[in-house]
Amino acid sequence: MAAKDLEKLNISAGDPGILPPPPGQAAGFSFASTAAKGAQQGFAFNMPPAPPAPDDDDDDDELKLPAAVLGRVLGLRALQQKRDAVMVEYVKERADLDRKYRDQVAPILEDRSRIVRGTLEPHLTQEDRQTVEKAGASDGESVKGVPDFWLSACGRHDAFGGTIEEADVLALKCLVDVRCIDNDDLDGFRIEFEFEENPFFFDTVLTKAYKVPNLVDSNGQPELEKIEGCEVHWKPGKDLTQRQVKKKQKSKRGKNAGATRVVTKVEAKPSFFRFFESIPLPGDDDEALGEDAVEELRDKIDTDVELAFALRNEVVPKAILWFTGEAVDDDDDDFDDQDFDSEDA
Repeated sequence: MAAKDLEKLNISAGDPGILPPPPGQAAGFSFASTAAKGAQQGFAFNMPPAPPAPDDDDDDDELKLPAAVLGRVLGLRALQQKRDAVMVEYVKERADLDRKYRDQVAPILEDRSRIVRGTLEPHLTQEDRQTVEKAGASDGESVKGVPDFWLSACGRHDAFGGTIEEADVLALKCLVDVRCIDNDDLDGFRIEFEFEENPFFFDTVLTKAYKVPNLVDSNGQPELEKIEGCEVHWKPGKDLTQRQVKKKQKSKRGKNAGATRVVTKVEAKPSFFRFFESIPLPGDDDEALGEDAVEELRDKIDTDVELAFALRNEVVPKAILWFTGEAVDDDDDDFDDQDFDSEDA
């Protein structure tokens, strides 16, 4: 094959053939508005450039694939379109099925919420009643509901590691329910945190919403279109996301040169409640932001989305198992105890 023909195929004479496509992003999600940019993250294969789409405006580009291969590519594209048409019907039927079972699950979750709040006592089996009787009398008869239920359930999941600060704990003790609600057309979901009256903020419900067009057919790689938080209405002096810092300033000029004063400035500080902030997705202004800023933004989104899907898929559906610790993976179970000689260290 002539060198110019190889050039049209976008591969070099030394290449053994066209390599398979790379896996998805390491971060586990992509941005709908910047799919082309996001596709370059998370792998480093020595891949040739992708062949142009057969309907590219430049007719010469079609010559970059041999006629027989081009025909097969067109056939594969047709199969993809058939598959996409089937998935459209699947999403419609799944949405109907989701609504059907959501209506059945709703009263179950409502009873869970009432028990946690202390407005409902559960009906126990004989076996459970015997377990309670064996526990004997305690001074907890006056305790309302299940204290710290959601703080404990969320805090035991790895995705929350490092997001809950010591100052957040008192506020999260007032958390009485966490709900995850999928959109009716299954193109995203909303998370609701409900709080009882507390000394930190006026809100009773804080929300975070995610627009994910391929939520049903994401294959583990959701495509984000929007991350929308809410404003927290803090009570005076109780904002857990800020701190006041006193700084000494020295005048450099004028009649007060050399004089010092102490000023109070407000600075941002780490807090779980930053989770409720909206996050802009990377876009066309990435170059203006700078490489470091874009990387920091992507890391922030990665952490945020991991937490959101952990709530949706694991914590909210099985909250009692996280509260009791039954759902927690114990890494110690992966290792067997062995005799160890300190002299071998």
